[in-house]
Amino acid sequence: MNAEQDKHNVMTEQETPRQGNHRENSLPAFLRITLAKLVAQHPDLFFAMFIALAALGLYLRTLAPDVVDADGGEFQFAAWNFSFVHPTGYPLFLILGGLFQHLAPFGNPAYRLNVFTAITGALAVALVYLAAHELTRHRAVAGIVAATFAVSRTLWYDASAAETYALNAGFIALLIYIALRWQAEPTPRKFAMFCFIYGLALTHHRTIILWLPAFALFFFLVARQAQLGFAAFRFLPSAVLFFSPLVLYLYIPLRAPTAPYATLTLAPGHALVLYDNSLIGAINYFLGRAFQSEIRWDAVSVARLMTVPQMLQDEFGGIGLALGLGGLAAMVWRKDWARLGLILTGGVMTVLFDSIYHIGDIFHYYIPIYLVWALWIGVAIGALARAIQSSKFELGFLLLAVIAVFVQLVTNFSFADRSGETQARAQWTRVLSAPLPPNALLISNDRDEMMSLWYMQYVENTRRDVVGLFPLITPAPEYTNIARLTDSVLEVGRPIYFSKPMPGLEIKYRVEQNDWAWRVLGRAMDAPPQFPSHATIADRVRVLGFDVARQGETLRVAIAWTPLTKLNANYSTFVHLLDLNGNKIAQGNDHQVGGDFYPTTLWRIGEILRDEHALPLPPNLASGTYRLRVGMYRQSDGEVLGEPVVIGEVQIANDK
Repeated sequence: MNAEQDKHNVMTEQETPRQGNHRENSLPAFLRITLAKLVAQHPDLFFAMFIALAALGLYLRTLAPDVVDADGGEFQFAAWNFSFVHPTGYPLFLILGGLFQHLAPFGNPAYRLNVFTAITGALAVALVYLAAHELTRHRAVAGIVAATFAVSRTLWYDASAAETYALNAGFIALLIYIALRWQAEPTPRKFAMFCFIYGLALTHHRTIILWLPAFALFFFLVARQAQLGFAAFRFLPSAVLFFSPLVLYLYIPLRAPTAPYATLTLAPGHALVLYDNSLIGAINYFLGRAFQSEIRWDAVSVARLMTVPQMLQDEFGGIGLALGLGGLAAMVWRKDWARLGLILTGGVMTVLFDSIYHIGDIFHYYIPIYLVWALWIGVAIGALARAIQSSKFELGFLLLAVIAVFVQLVTNFSFADRSGETQARAQWTRVLSAPLPPNALLISNDRDEMMSLWYMQYVENTRRDVVGLFPLITPAPEYTNIARLTDSVLEVGRPIYFSKPMPGLEIKYRVEQNDWAWRVLGRAMDAPPQFPSHATIADRVRVLGFDVARQGETLRVAIAWTPLTKLNANYSTFVHLLDLNGNKIAQGNDHQVGGDFYPTTLWRIGEILRDEHALPLPPNLASGTYRLRVGMYRQSDGEVLGEPVVIGEVQIANDK
């Protein structure tokens, strides 16, 4: 009995490991079987996931490693603080991005938001795959479309650092996909889902409104063709789902007042209010009224329309440009009016808006057009692939399309690669590590570069005593340009610095120059000119006088200008030294007065500006009385403003 028990125990002990090994081996097998079933049931979702991972790997390779400038830098500190950015708010991006920044266990907050943006870009690519597959019913073609869109230079660039445009593209692709799915099976549930996603997209980027006519036209055409009634829509619950996500906009008035930059106090009784925490202020903020003046139709609008083909070629190459046109033609040939109306109307609305919206970074706003073009490329490739009867030739054709995508990737890589983008931190580290006095005001002409300083202040708590300012920091008239901004803070009693050398501002201010910043010591004309004058040029500009100083063989002349009217062109100034017979003896260094930072188009009526010229004197110049003649000519074409005028006489002694 004991022997049998011992034998049983031995057998049990020997079998136990084998059973454990069997269970260990069966677990991966179970996962493989489960995964295989899921792939078989939802193959397109897994293809989309694979493409998203590939795109994410590419975007991480070109990702900016740190804080960036412009809107990206603003999002990096605003999301971290769960605060606010420029109108119209982007609450969804700020909430999701802020959560990712606080939860991700790697890098600094700036890098984490860059990674978050790369993820949104990869998701956008996956959603483009789904939309393209629904449009073409061809997985290989949909993959090519997704890859083509993934390596289009502007999306790739924006997916490589903190920005909102990739997520907006993802929403557009998702809405197109849901709409196409509804066309195949027009159920109220799908339409309700569409409405909810559309409302959610509105809490991210408001340009999604441009697609509203496109989707309305699509649903109308499909409903008319299929003779669908109101039951296919159920408008009331769908409307509730559409508007319900908009409650996220309450995030802005709830969080904005707590932001450390909501109000910037410059001195007692002198503060800049960046968010007006009132009902009217919130309405103006949500409507983006600060940018309404940027919407207009003019010659620039026409020029932008004319450059769209070149932009498409830059994104997709010549082959991509031709294929996109072919896809458009194929949809017309097939009379696929509903889908064509959706894609074409959305693209046209976007192009028109981008033409009339005059902001500096408008090139980002063309990404939806590139999405449309990528879909048309897919339609063209799909039509050509189906037209080829031989499967071998079809495979070869698709291989050529893949090669074209690879060429596009190589071509756009240098443009989209932001992995070496460290200049923003380097600039401000250099400035903030310099002997900057406490409570200094740092003024830049460029809001974009100031955002990276604010990140270092409001995320890393570096030199929070310093206040960074820039033109149009608020819509108030006294902040419209760098000179008016500087004038408004000259008397607050704080040290004032220009954040970088800005040649030309010396006509307004006395500055102490160094290689990291320029200190503003006061106004350039803080005393009457040495020699008064009342000469006037074309009744538009008056010379109040001039100062003269001899430095060796150079005569330095400083002209005191004051504009009598608004000048509508940028002018260069000149100074001639004449003998008493009117012969030109010497000429100064003609230059665009005010440089690029305060040219004549920015001058204010009545202000006094100091314009210096250096006149090399000819050798053996006879001692005597000479006259100074000054004038202005238009920088663009050399046309002289009025007639040059003599402003006075100078005595020159030749000591040789």
